[in-house]
Amino acid sequence: MEVNLFSILVVGVPLVAVPVALIWGLRKTLLGVLGIAALMLVAPYVYFGIWAISAGENLMETMKAVSVSFPAVIVVLGWMLAWTAAYGAVAAGIRLGWLHWKGLRT
Repeated sequence: MEVNLFSILVVGVPLVAVPVALIWGLRKTLLGVLGIAALMLVAPYVYFGIWAISAGENLMETMKAVSVSFPAVIVVLGWMLAWTAAYGAVAAGIRLGWLHWKGLRT
């Protein structure tokens, strides 16, 4: 199986959401993951745009070729966000229970 940065992020981000949600809460976790997802949507266009310019390729043709994978990326990022919300919600529930139990939350 080919492992690349995209695969590592899609699988790793929901797993990292658990300790992050325990420390900072669900809202900050989901905002951070939305930022990561936005960067993942833009990154192929930036990378291949720089490559096309440096290689002397037609920039518009390169962008059209990259845009073919855009619907698949949306599905994969939706999967990542759903699992992040699920894992983060469990961790945030544990955090909320802990804060209530300790009497730190009013």
